[in-house]
Amino acid sequence: MTEDPVYDACAAFVNELASQGVGHAVISPGSRSTPLTLTFAETQDIKTWVRLDERSAAFFALGLAKSSGSPVVLLCTSGTAAANYLPAVSEANWSETPLIILTANRPPELRGWGAGQTIDQTNIYGSNIRWFAEVPVITEPNSNWFQRTAARAVHSSTGLRPGPVHLDWPFREPLEPKLGRSVSARSTPIRLDRPIATLSPSSTKALANTFEQAPRGIVIAGPMVQGSDWKEAVHSFCRKTGYPLLAEPLSQLRTKSRDVTVINHHDHLLRSSWAETVIPEVVIRIGGPPTCKPLRLWLEQHKSPLVMFDPSSSWAEPSFTVSDVVTTGHEGLMGIAESIKSPTPEQDWRQRWEVADQQAAAVINDVLDSEPLLQPAVARELGRQLPSDHVLYLSNSMPVRDVDSFLEARSESLWVMGNRGASGIDGVISSAAGAAATGHRTTLLIGDLAFQHDISGLLATLNDELSLNIVVVDDQGGGIFSHLPISQSTDPALFKEFFTTPQQLPIREITEALNIDYFEVTEATKLAELLKNPQGLRVIRIPVDPDLDLDQHRRLTEAVTDAISAL
Repeated sequence: MTEDPVYDACAAFVNELASQGVGHAVISPGSRSTPLTLTFAETQDIKTWVRLDERSAAFFALGLAKSSGSPVVLLCTSGTAAANYLPAVSEANWSETPLIILTANRPPELRGWGAGQTIDQTNIYGSNIRWFAEVPVITEPNSNWFQRTAARAVHSSTGLRPGPVHLDWPFREPLEPKLGRSVSARSTPIRLDRPIATLSPSSTKALANTFEQAPRGIVIAGPMVQGSDWKEAVHSFCRKTGYPLLAEPLSQLRTKSRDVTVINHHDHLLRSSWAETVIPEVVIRIGGPPTCKPLRLWLEQHKSPLVMFDPSSSWAEPSFTVSDVVTTGHEGLMGIAESIKSPTPEQDWRQRWEVADQQAAAVINDVLDSEPLLQPAVARELGRQLPSDHVLYLSNSMPVRDVDSFLEARSESLWVMGNRGASGIDGVISSAAGAAATGHRTTLLIGDLAFQHDISGLLATLNDELSLNIVVVDDQGGGIFSHLPISQSTDPALFKEFFTTPQQLPIREITEALNIDYFEVTEATKLAELLKNPQGLRVIRIPVDPDLDLDQHRRLTEAVTDAISAL
């Protein structure tokens, strides 16, 4: 049998990835990456996905990683192919999503001499990467080094602060395997111990004492893909302290629970003068920075002591109000809850939040039940109608904000995902398709602009058997800027041209040309019917008048303010 050092090294690397639990590789075809591509194709324990567009491929891998909870491999050829990964790599960095990026490259002697498809790929993703290495040109057998490199890549991407790693692989020609080569035997997997941050007994006792002395507190839960891991600890802590839980849907913690006050409408409550009567003595925050802008502004204004649970040491606190950073996960919070010996919950404090939230829900439902289907009612229906254990993927801009404002707490789980790291509107269809590719039935809520940004991602799903509803709220170009001060302070003609981005995207024609099931919905009852029975790949378009939508948002805020003003 013929020795083939290149393919032996690739086999050692890929087999170790599989041994460490990597289950998916997303590959964009190219020549220079041939050795790795063929190796992944021959590895039964890793499922391969082919995506022609590297930008869509990277966002697809992002969704796969979020829903699988394991690192996903991204593989492309050299040159600008690698550059097209950057938007998704940035999102993976800030949302702490594990990716293992493998870019093929020309060998050093061809760089800087005008060789085609050659750019500077050295640390091309900059500070977005947890670990970067340029793999040596393979000229002789060295399988042990490549096995250890694979183990280190997995370990680096899944540490206390998960995220992307990047390995740049230079290959010399010929790129094809040698005829009659032997197949490398799998080595014993390298054992990796996962790092765990824990609190010392003295720190646990000190924090417990802090909360015992502060009966007027709140818990804020921001975006967390694996937020359900925190549920038991958070609910135990809230029961012990009596603190209300302000949980956005992306935290996975907006669920009903006995003896826990879960606030659904803090976005509206904190816009009113009522918010000045419930200034907390202490704030506990878990998860990423909250989506809700009124919450952020309220915290910045009053600067209550803020204890942030930050197991990955990300320091993701853009309001700069944090007073204590606790580098532990849900185990640490549970330990604190168990250490609170003499809780003094202030029942009036918890009840004030609960009554205000109930009042807000009543007036919001009165409005939405009596008016045409607009974005707030769409967000509410998604929470009411989607089956349990379903993935709801949210685009940025208005969809994620409306779901935060109007999705009601449920008894059963609803896994809510979004790209809230870099918070862009690119690649969202691909990300949702990646989530669906792990076998989860998935519904994507997206605006027409974000839909336009990732039509290539829609094309890429045609050969996949996915359960993916794409609900497109079509307000002819997006209306989020109409909610901002710029809409009142600039010339209407300039505002329309440069901020509302008016367009008439032919969503129906695009969808039907691709032979994808298409539905157009203008009533909540029809939307509810479709959401209760998600199946296959389909597009549901909801036409929305942007002026009516803006007016309804403003009237809802006014109605809530009036309803709770006397509380």
